Amino acid sequence: MLDEEKARQVTLPPTPTPETNMSTVIESNQSADKALEHNETQAITPAISQAHEEENKAHELSEVSDYQRSIKESGKPHKPHEVIRKKYPEGTTPKLAIIIDDVSFPWQTRMIKDIPYKVTPSFFPPTKGHPETVRLSHEFEFAMIHLPMESKNYSSPEPDTLNIVDSSEVIERRIKRIKEWFPELVYYNNHTGGSFTADYNAMDRLVKIMKEHGLVFVDSRTVGNSKAPEITKKYDMFLYSRDVFLDNSLDKNLIRIQLKEAVMKAKKHGYAIAIGHPHKNTLEVLRDSRDLLEGIDLVYLKDL
Repeated sequence: MLDEEKARQVTLPPTPTPETNMSTVIESNQSADKALEHNETQAITPAISQAHEEENKAHELSEVSDYQRSIKESGKPHKPHEVIRKKYPEGTTPKLAIIIDDVSFPWQTRMIKDIPYKVTPSFFPPTKGHPETVRLSHEFEFAMIHLPMESKNYSSPEPDTLNIVDSSEVIERRIKRIKEWFPELVYYNNHTGGSFTADYNAMDRLVKIMKEHGLVFVDSRTVGNSKAPEITKKYDMFLYSRDVFLDNSLDKNLIRIQLKEAVMKAKKHGYAIAIGHPHKNTLEVLRDSRDLLEGIDLVYLKDL
């Protein structure tokens, strides 16, 4: 980790736990914000060091890997069943919502804010490994929760990842805790989750609880046989689903090709949802690729 990030960690409050009083957390965060104010207002170069790259590898291609392995195991890519798309009036400019998953660190949010159009960051719940996500989420007009869910393919699960064996009580306790941390955020998409989203009963428990708490599930589509379409239909909830992963590869030319694919799908269907990750190359491509987005409205997910 960079010296700058090490300096930040010294000033950070303890990571909230289920037993932590939220007023204490808020006071601690406010104190931390004041301590960080000087550092945050300094000029920051866009260069990302090797240390940043090592941080990035902790989550490298997490959802993408989950999805690609599910395809390999099944022999072919699947499309979710019964996905219903919104309809826009004739002549409406196609819309594209770009979500950046796994957002965890200040250097990532700085790069996201350098992108000259609307991009939706999806933040991990805070942990000891990335304790600043609540504070960082306040820097954006619109943001999402990146909810860790069980995958049979991912070897480094987040703390408190939801598992298919979790009871409704366990799931609700987790959702309530996240709502305490992020009371204004209502859109949640799955981090990995290939096993969880493919399990009917697990998804039924989760989606029912999310509806009761006024939350919206967004399917990252990390597995072909996701049960999200039929479960959200059961509870009369609209389902947003990923159309394109931007960074199947970290090669910039291939990321641009995926971005073109997202634009093509938006023009075909009226809108599209693309998901990328806070890798240096992904964020730089998005920053520098306005030329690929002619004829498209770049919107937050909530504005689709």
